[in-house]
Amino acid sequence: MINQYKIDLYTKAYLEEIVKRSVDTVISDDELQRYYVANKDNFRTNAALVRLRYIHLSKDNPRFGSIQSKFFDYKKKDKKFWETYAIQCKSYALNDTVWVAMDQVYDKLPFITTDNKDQYISPGKKIQYPDGNDVYLVKISNVIGKNQVGPFDFVKPTLREVILNNRKLELIKKFEKDIIDDALKDNKYEVYKK
Repeated sequence: MINQYKIDLYTKAYLEEIVKRSVDTVISDDELQRYYVANKDNFRTNAALVRLRYIHLSKDNPRFGSIQSKFFDYKKKDKKFWETYAIQCKSYALNDTVWVAMDQVYDKLPFITTDNKDQYISPGKKIQYPDGNDVYLVKISNVIGKNQVGPFDFVKPTLREVILNNRKLELIKKFEKDIIDDALKDNKYEVYKK
């Protein structure tokens, strides 16, 4: 039994190494999109997702008015401005094209809690929240509720892993079938009966 277990472990390790070297890891965006469309219901959210931008800065900042104005009237041409002034913020996230889970929102914006999230989290909402000598400026771009189909950009890494795992499983099945076919063809097999 020990020898058989040892052989099984070597066989499994060998098969995994062959699969790892042989599987096609290139997955096009088109293939990801097709898989996503065909299997949307499998990619429902476990929690609400939010696209937002925020900054946390001191009210005493000499450029507070300018920063506030440019934040709520955000334009791509202001990139140089933000490269200069974002570092003066205590924390910030200016890329509102990325979906984030509510847990991350609670971590970064402590004034938003599970109890008051409906007051703050809604598409298009602009928030200016004072916090002692500081202020949080927040702009919510979009929100997707819990148990909704996750957006493609958010589930893309998962899609990639699912497709890759499916390819690996197909390759393993093919190898196993080829091994059995070769054994049958060469008449090199044993039948075990209970």
